[in-house]
Amino acid sequence: MRVAFHAVISASVASACWASAIVLAFCGSAPGETNSLDQFDVVVCGGSAAALAAAFTAAEEGARVALLEPTDWIGGQFTSSGVPAVDEAWHRVVDPHTKKVVVDVAGIARDPRNMTPFLRDTLAEIGNPGKGWVSRFCFLPRVILDEAFLPRERRLHDRLTVFRDTVVKSVTTDKANRRITGVTAIQRLPRPGVAANGYDRLLSEELADWYSVAPSERFDKHVYVFSAGADRQTVFIDATEWGEVLALSGASYLIGAEDPEKPLAGSSACGQAITFGFVMRYHSSAQEKHPVYPTAPNLGFGSYRDRADAWDKVWTYRRLLADSAAPSPGDLSLQNWGYHPSTDESGNDYPYGYLFLNKQQTARQTNDWRGGVDVEVLAAAERQAFAWHDWFRRAAPQDIDPDCFTIDDKALGTTHGLSKVPYIRDTRRSVGLEDFLLTFSDISGAQPAQTGRRFDDRVALGAYAADIHPLAGCEYSELAHSSTRSLLPYYIPYRSLTNRDFENLLVAGKTMAQTFLANSAVRLHPSEWSSGCAAGAAAAYLSERGLTSAEGLREINAIREIVSRHTPIDWTID
Repeated sequence: MRVAFHAVISASVASACWASAIVLAFCGSAPGETNSLDQFDVVVCGGSAAALAAAFTAAEEGARVALLEPTDWIGGQFTSSGVPAVDEAWHRVVDPHTKKVVVDVAGIARDPRNMTPFLRDTLAEIGNPGKGWVSRFCFLPRVILDEAFLPRERRLHDRLTVFRDTVVKSVTTDKANRRITGVTAIQRLPRPGVAANGYDRLLSEELADWYSVAPSERFDKHVYVFSAGADRQTVFIDATEWGEVLALSGASYLIGAEDPEKPLAGSSACGQAITFGFVMRYHSSAQEKHPVYPTAPNLGFGSYRDRADAWDKVWTYRRLLADSAAPSPGDLSLQNWGYHPSTDESGNDYPYGYLFLNKQQTARQTNDWRGGVDVEVLAAAERQAFAWHDWFRRAAPQDIDPDCFTIDDKALGTTHGLSKVPYIRDTRRSVGLEDFLLTFSDISGAQPAQTGRRFDDRVALGAYAADIHPLAGCEYSELAHSSTRSLLPYYIPYRSLTNRDFENLLVAGKTMAQTFLANSAVRLHPSEWSSGCAAGAAAAYLSERGLTSAEGLREINAIREIVSRHTPIDWTID
């Protein structure tokens, strides 16, 4: 009965009621009422891959966990953000003089011994049904959702409660005692007749309703206050895609590409481009009534512009379903194509505006929080995606009818076809204990090093080259234009998971304590998942023993032992 109910993936509060007896007392309460919850040991805020990993891990360690998921799909990059093509390390470090491979970073990262077991086994089972060439694993998001994430959630139902379609509205603090005391969240419940669980409208049109306490024509609302328990150390984790707990609590954070000379003063409008992914379907015959989409300037193949096979390469790049290697009817191709500054051409990356408000604008919005983002940039990124679809289908080779291509209205769980939320590459980033920031030099190295800096408090692994999707007109540091392929397999320390201002706040994924350039390498699926596992394990440990994050650093060996049950914390290099 429970399994059948859960398969519906209801966006209503009923899904939260199903997950745990903790909330049964108010599952029937009237919309608009404020419901107070202080029974959770760990409260994970955010819909990122790191958030889900943290929630799973903390629950498996015995903690009572609440996960606040802003959409109806758990999984972040894998699902709601529309990037179900897993980015793995692909590079090797080559001696510039002998041209010999010094460190096979891709080979080391793909060694099963160095992969998080749950993710490793899940991806091995799914494989590459899209035959995409960007990754060994390109698949429809519902595959990993239905076959891996939801079954694991069901197994943990007695300790994990997922509040779907729930956004963070405000945060209360006790600054004298350096504690987060509560998070207020809003859950929206689609009214009868609202299509696709409420994902029939674009995010830019819907966002204000998401963050409004008031019921609307489309949604009823529940308001939850997740409070720190009076008799326990409740640990909050900010693994939001937008760094919302950091902003709302007044915690120290960085945004954009900081000045290398003053890394702790980072507040810049030069971050990374966002992308609304979408899936194109290749029909066997021409389709009628193609929508009229807005145009956008400077669309094109960028660095591939002079290649005869440019269209084929972009089509198969992140393809999610295919019967053959060549583009063929029946294909489903995910579009996520970047901006190339030297040609000033872009796909559906939106390079002409930064998603996040600056620190002053953010502070002004905290009294009536709406995500801390620029809605005009969201809307422009949506238009960019639709314009790229129209341009790209019309750019098909002469032997392919461009009318054979449409945006699929089911693959990403929306009727308009765009991802539920945009794929973001950088966000608000914490400043850790003792002003710690993970830096580019920590995750790179020179011969004869085999890994980046080997921290004593290492708790997670990552391996990827620095990868910046730039904004037009932005100048990044010289370091960002240096040899970014020299990155080695690197370590993520416990201090990256902390914040210097609050003792019961951890961070994971893109919100970690790190520089802009370090984030450009750490932001990919495997390392984000690994950091989430570490944060979840650490949170469960701190909560159970009533410890602060600083005290956790002093007991790092015990935390490392727990983390190692869920994800590797040391590289195995033959």
